[in-house]
Amino acid sequence: MPPTVPPGAQTPPASPRGLKDQRELLAVAGVAALVVVVTIVSAVLLPVRAGSPDLLPGRPWWEGWVNWDSGWYRGIALHGYSYVPGQQGPVAFFPFYPLLMRFGSWVVGSVTGPGVVVTLASGVGAVLLLARWFRDRLSPDAAWTALLLFVLYPYAFYLFGPVYADATFLLAVVGSFTALERGHPWLAGLIGIGATAARPQGAVLVVGLVVRTLERRGVFDREVDGGWRQRLGRIRLADSGVLLAAAGVAGYSFYLWRRFGDPLAFLTVQEAWGQHQDAATWLKFDFFREIARFDSANAVFLLVAHAVVTVVALALLPRVVRRFGWGYGVYTILIVCLPALSTKNFFGMGRYLLLAFPCFAVAAELLAHRGRLRTWALAGSGLAMVAAASFSARAYYVS
Repeated sequence: MPPTVPPGAQTPPASPRGLKDQRELLAVAGVAALVVVVTIVSAVLLPVRAGSPDLLPGRPWWEGWVNWDSGWYRGIALHGYSYVPGQQGPVAFFPFYPLLMRFGSWVVGSVTGPGVVVTLASGVGAVLLLARWFRDRLSPDAAWTALLLFVLYPYAFYLFGPVYADATFLLAVVGSFTALERGHPWLAGLIGIGATAARPQGAVLVVGLVVRTLERRGVFDREVDGGWRQRLGRIRLADSGVLLAAAGVAGYSFYLWRRFGDPLAFLTVQEAWGQHQDAATWLKFDFFREIARFDSANAVFLLVAHAVVTVVALALLPRVVRRFGWGYGVYTILIVCLPALSTKNFFGMGRYLLLAFPCFAVAAELLAHRGRLRTWALAGSGLAMVAAASFSARAYYVS
């Protein structure tokens, strides 16, 4: 029920929603265009990393989009899955994104172009949905700051072209939460299938949707008359629709079981990348060892950057719970803490934290009315994003 206005109170003037939408669209389009230009110019005109593979001979303008894990996605789109226990393999990468690449190749005859287009379209769509999510929950200044913080985040370039699944995953996550907030749990679950079929972290979305559904029904609200049994009685059969989101990971696990005999092959294969789940990994021994060894100033800087953004995200988690409740709180806690624990040296966390969008919202509230700090934070982050996009385009491992 919408809030009522007390008698005699003046209603605030209607906000110029169209102008805000246009400003948000221009900001997102501008950053996306900047990333595209930086990537192409860097790949064509600047020196690439020595020894980097030439996946697309004679087409340097495409090379900037297909480095590192992009090669796995291209391979899946072209040749499907294979699995050799104990060796690195494509089963670590979920199927939804390479399937979209393959579908696109039926039209244009190549998987690379469709991969870039899918990432770019997904990234723009996800950020525009996020802009509305910010606007619905924050003050106008904080919402605008949150959008800028997100699109200028140093690793946000992964949303605007590189052949990675992060943009598609984020679009499905935000779309699923949006559908749930509008009272469509079955649609939320259906959209969520795209997330759980795109990244291993998709299971976190299912948990977040379930908790948010219970929260919306007042199950956690102790001010509601009655005990737990009465509050649980507020749940409706239609709410179970959010569980449909688990079908993506369930379907992929079933495929792996039928094809290779291991339904969790996407986890088993991680050991081939040195991702052993033990005390050394959880306590980040490799991180401190590599910092102490100091083989390369650039490598140390990258490691420290990932560690810093991880610590900042962890520090913001209590505020996320207080500000947005347990649904988004549980989702954000898991999306931050699970990879933070499982990575041996924090590397990759910068990209993974793109999924922790509530952290950007609470950070924006802290910065929105601190003009000078806000300006420096946005400027520094934007410059770092341009530099990261350029290095990634030249086959340097950024995240």
